[in-house]
Amino acid sequence: MGALKQFTRKKNAFFRSIKFALINRRYRHRGERKPFEPQSVKRILLLRLDDKIGDMVVTTGCAKALADNGYQVSVLTGPLCKQMLSAADYLHGVHLYRPRMSLKALQEAQFDAVIDFDDVNTYERFKLLSELNIGCVVGFNKARYKLFDQSISFLDESQHISVRYQQVLKLFGIKESEYRYFVAGNPQEREKVAALLATEPMPTTFVAINPFTGSEDKDFSREQVVSIIEHLHAQPRPVKAVLIGQSEKIKQLAIGNALFLPESTINSAVEIVRLVDLVITPDTSIVHIARALDKPLIAVYNQRKLKDTGLPGYKIWAPNYQNASQIICETDFISAMPVDDLLQSINQRVASLYPPAA
Repeated sequence: MGALKQFTRKKNAFFRSIKFALINRRYRHRGERKPFEPQSVKRILLLRLDDKIGDMVVTTGCAKALADNGYQVSVLTGPLCKQMLSAADYLHGVHLYRPRMSLKALQEAQFDAVIDFDDVNTYERFKLLSELNIGCVVGFNKARYKLFDQSISFLDESQHISVRYQQVLKLFGIKESEYRYFVAGNPQEREKVAALLATEPMPTTFVAINPFTGSEDKDFSREQVVSIIEHLHAQPRPVKAVLIGQSEKIKQLAIGNALFLPESTINSAVEIVRLVDLVITPDTSIVHIARALDKPLIAVYNQRKLKDTGLPGYKIWAPNYQNASQIICETDFISAMPVDDLLQSINQRVASLYPPAA
């Protein structure tokens, strides 16, 4: 059975590569790319198909800047990002992406331009862009593909990911003195989080710990989380840990001396970050939510390279704001990192939350 599955995967990959080549062949006779004319664009569709929260948080800066400059901005994305964007009033629409979905509603919206922020080159992605049939297709590092009317080069490991989005704004003639992220939040989830924190006596310093990411090599181990919590609770002033994450995964840690919110959503996570005093997390979306809310942060990164570009993720996706501390571990897995450096950083950060004694 395993050999059959492997054969099927290879067969499907082969035929996808053939169809990918055919799509590009269809556009091979297009002429040279013409200069971009932002005045001809009013309605813009942004693609965030992978439903990655961190990517979407960074994208909000570009989306809001475009909207603030008179463009009608919509997003095509997955269910988690759609949930997070539910209160983003600067967006004209948030469309739910599903594989093999009907494109009728998107086609009827008559977008003038579509912007694909990813470096992904797949048959499915190119088929979607082709069938949307939008007058101007903007992408990154796609100069070799005639499907794209505008290709922005961005493969510089010395530049933060936010510079990529600033390049889009530059294309539209928009200059931002500071590139910011925006998370609107959810009042109902905010009330739930506030009620959870109110169970502790005041004054208490609340520190959010996010143990999990989308990649096993970036997760904290249970032992690391326990060490962090014990260290926090040993501080000279009252400190309480608050765990961020899916309820089932948090329950599996079986840690009883920390707060957590049952039935958490992405909006719960946003509100926890908003209401606590300090956030501790590995490299994941919580880093960028913390930046959007300018929250004191300790972020731990390993040195893995990005899959699509080979660029160092710890540089490209660094927190990149003054209120953040970044720890780069030498182990391949963050869970194998000695916790001492992190505990020392916690001491410094917790101490900085208190005003100096008179």
